[in-house]
Amino acid sequence: MSLNDVRRYMRPDDIRAFIDAAKFYRVFILLRRSNEASLPYIGKLGYTPKRLDCKAKTADMDVTVPGFGRKETAGLVVNPTLPGFGSAFKSAKKAQDAQDTWRQFEPLCYIPVPGRTVTYFPGGKLYSVQMDPNHKHYGCVMFASNSLHSAGKYVHGDYDIYSFVPADSAEPGRVSGAPVNVRVSETRLGQPHSRSRVFFDVQHYLNRKMGVAMGLHGEQETYSSHTDEPLDVFWPDGREPTALQNKAEIEEFYRTVFQGRETFHKGIKGPVGVFHSR
Repeated sequence: MSLNDVRRYMRPDDIRAFIDAAKFYRVFILLRRSNEASLPYIGKLGYTPKRLDCKAKTADMDVTVPGFGRKETAGLVVNPTLPGFGSAFKSAKKAQDAQDTWRQFEPLCYIPVPGRTVTYFPGGKLYSVQMDPNHKHYGCVMFASNSLHSAGKYVHGDYDIYSFVPADSAEPGRVSGAPVNVRVSETRLGQPHSRSRVFFDVQHYLNRKMGVAMGLHGEQETYSSHTDEPLDVFWPDGREPTALQNKAEIEEFYRTVFQGRETFHKGIKGPVGVFHSR
């Protein structure tokens, strides 16, 4: 994989920020590939990255709404229950996943009645949906930190961190010979959240260097087993990023480079620890 491949999913300056962060903190950074359609919106006035409490999915493609034409939905979080919005996703599985996660997110979201104007999202909610069928972003989710409708920004995809792994933790542990893995389990923005001990240091460095808070979620490694989605690896020695294309390659990387490091998931075995934060 070359830098040109990574640039499909990241801005060039953001790639440099990840390379620098990995070297400065001496950590491996494993990053899930973002929705490339979100890139044009990063740092653009009127748009904002997904926060932890926004579980809804970003669209892969624009949609065509009967009677109202093409809508610019690709790269933005959408309400997948609207007529025709199943076509916003690359596969039936992704469309179904979007429906499932929308049910979790919908209680946090004010769905306005078409034609009705409000100054603030009712109930102090921070999210709403553009329901004007003539608007270019019809069906897209908006976020306003003060609930003010006119301050709403359209939500685009962020950078999903898979793991921050300190270089020295890839060495065998003293007791059992397996690398030690520790996470912090907590609640943030009303949502379950888990992270490694180095998470905030690296996250704040990255967000400051990028100029946009594109890293807002905990690490997938701290709550899930490995999945089959490609990952890009940023190395603590500052070399160019490399790719892990599937679950088999990810598992092999954890077995060899990380010397058997375990993820946190049901049935985990080995020397791991959990700290609870309130």
